[in-house]
Amino acid sequence: MKKRLNLLNRKKRFNAFSQYANKIKRIGTVLGILLFILFIFIIYQTFTIRSELADLDTKKRQYLSLLLEDKDTEASMRYFKGKQTQLLNFEKDDVRFVPYYSVLLETVHNFSESATLDNIEIDKERKTKFTIRFTDYDGMISFLKYVESESFLKNFDDLSVTSLSLSREDKQSDTSLVSQKKQYQLQFKGRFIQLND
Repeated sequence: MKKRLNLLNRKKRFNAFSQYANKIKRIGTVLGILLFILFIFIIYQTFTIRSELADLDTKKRQYLSLLLEDKDTEASMRYFKGKQTQLLNFEKDDVRFVPYYSVLLETVHNFSESATLDNIEIDKERKTKFTIRFTDYDGMISFLKYVESESFLKNFDDLSVTSLSLSREDKQSDTSLVSQKKQYQLQFKGRFIQLND
Protein backbone atom coordinates (compact mmCIF):
# COMPACT_ATOMS: atom_id res chain seq x y z
CA MET A 1 0.00 0.00 0.00
CA LYS A 2 1.17 3.41 -0.98
CA LYS A 3 0.72 6.51 1.02
CA ARG A 4 0.00 9.71 -0.76
CA LEU A 5 0.19 13.13 0.54
CA ASN A 6 -2.37 15.51 -0.60
CA LEU A 7 -0.42 18.73 -0.74
CA LEU A 8 -3.29 20.67 -2.28
CA ASN A 9 -5.38 20.34 0.83
CA ARG A 10 -2.66 21.79 3.01
CA LYS A 11 -2.02 24.56 0.56
CA LYS A 12 -5.59 25.76 0.98
CA ARG A 13 -5.08 25.93 4.69
CA PHE A 14 -1.77 27.74 4.29
CA ASN A 15 -3.38 30.22 1.90
CA ALA A 16 -6.10 30.98 4.45
CA PHE A 17 -3.46 31.63 7.15
CA SER A 18 -1.43 33.65 4.71
CA GLN A 19 -4.43 35.85 3.88
CA TYR A 20 -5.14 36.40 7.58
CA ALA A 21 -1.50 37.23 8.18
CA ASN A 22 -1.50 39.71 5.27
CA LYS A 23 -4.64 41.38 6.61
CA ILE A 24 -3.12 41.62 10.09
CA LYS A 25 0.10 42.95 8.57
CA ARG A 26 -1.79 45.64 6.63
CA ILE A 27 -3.90 46.61 9.65
CA GLY A 28 -0.74 46.72 11.78
CA THR A 29 1.04 48.86 9.18
CA VAL A 30 -1.87 51.35 8.96
CA LEU A 31 -2.20 51.36 12.74
CA GLY A 32 1.56 51.90 13.14
CA ILE A 33 1.52 54.78 10.65
CA LEU A 34 -1.45 56.39 12.45
CA LEU A 35 0.27 55.98 15.82
CA PHE A 36 3.49 57.45 14.40
CA ILE A 37 1.57 60.47 13.00
CA LEU A 38 -0.17 60.89 16.37
CA PHE A 39 3.21 60.69 18.14
CA ILE A 40 4.71 63.33 15.83
CA PHE A 41 1.66 65.60 16.38
CA ILE A 42 1.90 65.25 20.18
CA ILE A 43 5.63 66.05 20.10
CA TYR A 44 4.96 69.13 17.90
CA GLN A 45 2.21 70.35 20.25
CA THR A 46 4.46 69.83 23.26
CA PHE A 47 7.27 71.90 21.72
CA THR A 48 4.80 74.62 20.65
CA ILE A 49 3.25 74.87 24.11
CA ARG A 50 6.67 74.90 25.75
CA SER A 51 7.84 77.76 23.52
CA GLU A 52 4.63 79.74 24.22
CA LEU A 53 5.09 79.19 27.96
CA ALA A 54 8.69 80.36 27.69
CA ASP A 55 7.57 83.51 25.83
CA LEU A 56 4.87 84.21 28.41
CA ASP A 57 7.37 83.70 31.23
CA THR A 58 9.77 86.17 29.56
CA LYS A 59 6.99 88.74 29.15
CA LYS A 60 5.93 88.24 32.77
CA ARG A 61 9.48 88.90 33.96
CA GLN A 62 9.68 92.02 31.77
CA TYR A 63 6.40 93.40 33.11
CA LEU A 64 7.41 92.67 36.70
CA SER A 65 10.72 94.47 36.20
CA LEU A 66 8.88 97.43 34.60
CA LEU A 67 6.50 97.58 37.55
CA LEU A 68 9.37 97.53 39.99
CA GLU A 69 11.22 100.23 38.06
CA ASP A 70 8.18 102.49 37.62
CA LYS A 71 6.93 102.73 41.20
CA ASP A 72 7.13 106.54 41.00
CA THR A 73 4.97 106.57 37.89
CA GLU A 74 2.42 104.31 39.56
CA ALA A 75 2.37 106.54 42.64
CA SER A 76 1.86 109.59 40.41
CA MET A 77 -0.97 107.85 38.57
CA ARG A 78 -2.68 106.97 41.87
CA TYR A 79 -2.26 110.57 43.05
CA PHE A 80 -3.74 111.84 39.79
CA LYS A 81 -6.66 109.41 40.05
CA GLY A 82 -7.35 110.58 43.61
CA LYS A 83 -7.31 114.23 42.52
CA GLN A 84 -9.60 113.43 39.60
CA THR A 85 -12.08 111.78 41.98
CA GLN A 86 -11.93 114.80 44.29
CA LEU A 87 -12.53 117.15 41.36
CA LEU A 88 -15.54 115.15 40.17
CA ASN A 89 -17.01 115.15 43.69
CA PHE A 90 -16.37 118.87 44.00
CA GLU A 91 -18.00 119.53 40.64
CA LYS A 92 -21.02 117.47 41.69
CA ASP A 93 -21.44 119.55 44.88
CA ASP A 94 -20.35 122.86 43.34
CA VAL A 95 -22.59 125.85 44.06
CA ARG A 96 -21.79 127.72 40.82
CA PHE A 97 -21.36 130.82 42.96
CA VAL A 98 -20.25 133.36 40.32
CA PRO A 99 -23.53 133.94 38.40
CA TYR A 100 -25.51 134.51 41.62
CA TYR A 101 -22.83 136.74 43.09
CA SER A 102 -22.65 138.76 39.85
CA VAL A 103 -26.42 139.29 39.75
CA LEU A 104 -26.52 140.47 43.36
CA LEU A 105 -23.45 142.70 43.02
CA GLU A 106 -24.79 144.28 39.83
CA THR A 107 -28.18 144.91 41.45
CA VAL A 108 -26.62 146.57 44.50
CA HIS A 109 -24.21 148.72 42.46
CA ASN A 110 -26.96 149.79 40.04
CA PHE A 111 -29.08 150.99 42.94
CA SER A 112 -26.75 153.34 44.77
CA GLU A 113 -23.13 154.21 45.43
CA SER A 114 -23.80 154.29 49.16
CA ALA A 115 -24.74 150.57 49.20
CA THR A 116 -21.94 148.02 49.48
CA LEU A 117 -22.23 144.23 49.45
CA ASP A 118 -20.47 143.28 52.68
CA ASN A 119 -20.60 139.48 52.69
CA ILE A 120 -22.50 136.68 51.00
CA GLU A 121 -23.05 132.93 51.50
CA ILE A 122 -24.65 130.62 48.93
CA ASP A 123 -25.09 126.86 49.28
CA LYS A 124 -25.74 124.27 46.59
CA GLU A 125 -29.54 124.57 46.96
CA ARG A 126 -29.14 128.31 46.10
CA LYS A 127 -30.05 129.37 49.66
CA THR A 128 -28.30 132.60 50.50
CA LYS A 129 -27.47 135.02 53.29
CA PHE A 130 -25.97 138.39 52.48
CA THR A 131 -25.28 141.68 54.20
CA ILE A 132 -25.43 145.11 52.60
CA ARG A 133 -23.76 148.09 54.25
CA PHE A 134 -24.89 151.73 53.85
CA THR A 135 -23.15 154.95 54.70
CA ASP A 136 -26.33 156.90 55.40
CA TYR A 137 -29.78 156.27 56.77
CA ASP A 138 -31.66 157.61 53.74
CA GLY A 139 -29.77 155.26 51.41
CA MET A 140 -30.80 152.30 53.59
CA ILE A 141 -34.47 153.33 53.62
CA SER A 142 -34.58 153.84 49.86
CA PHE A 143 -32.89 150.44 49.37
CA LEU A 144 -35.54 148.79 51.54
CA LYS A 145 -38.16 150.24 49.20
CA TYR A 146 -36.15 149.02 46.19
CA VAL A 147 -35.96 145.51 47.68
CA GLU A 148 -39.75 145.29 47.52
CA SER A 149 -39.79 146.14 43.81
CA GLU A 150 -40.34 143.56 41.08
CA SER A 151 -36.97 144.31 39.43
CA PHE A 152 -35.11 143.20 42.58
CA LEU A 153 -37.34 140.29 43.61
CA LYS A 154 -37.24 138.69 40.14
CA ASN A 155 -33.88 137.10 41.09
CA PHE A 156 -35.22 135.33 44.20
CA ASP A 157 -37.72 132.60 45.00
CA ASP A 158 -38.09 134.08 48.47
CA LEU A 159 -36.28 136.83 50.39
CA SER A 160 -36.61 138.37 53.83
CA VAL A 161 -34.73 140.85 56.00
CA THR A 162 -33.29 139.06 59.03
CA SER A 163 -31.60 141.96 60.82
CA LEU A 164 -30.91 145.67 60.77
CA SER A 165 -27.93 147.05 62.64
CA LEU A 166 -26.16 150.32 63.24
CA SER A 167 -22.43 150.52 63.83
CA ARG A 168 -20.19 153.49 64.55
CA GLU A 169 -16.58 153.90 63.53
CA ASP A 170 -14.36 156.31 65.42
CA LYS A 171 -11.86 158.09 63.21
CA GLN A 172 -9.05 160.36 64.30
CA SER A 173 -7.97 163.11 62.00
CA ASP A 174 -4.69 165.00 61.93
CA THR A 175 -6.03 167.63 64.31
CA SER A 176 -6.72 164.94 66.94
CA LEU A 177 -10.45 165.36 66.75
CA VAL A 178 -12.44 162.17 67.07
CA SER A 179 -15.31 161.88 64.65
CA GLN A 180 -17.91 159.17 64.51
CA LYS A 181 -19.07 157.68 61.25
CA LYS A 182 -22.32 155.70 61.26
CA GLN A 183 -22.82 152.65 59.12
CA TYR A 184 -26.08 150.81 58.64
CA GLN A 185 -26.29 147.13 57.74
CA LEU A 186 -29.17 145.05 56.41
CA GLN A 187 -28.92 141.29 56.52
CA PHE A 188 -31.06 139.26 54.11
CA LYS A 189 -31.93 135.60 53.91
CA GLY A 190 -33.56 133.86 50.96
CA ARG A 191 -33.16 131.66 47.93
CA PHE A 192 -32.08 132.56 44.41
CA ILE A 193 -34.01 131.44 41.36
CA GLN A 194 -32.29 128.96 39.07
CA LEU A 195 -29.92 130.88 36.80
CA ASN A 196 -28.50 129.54 33.56
CA ASP A 197 -24.70 129.60 33.66
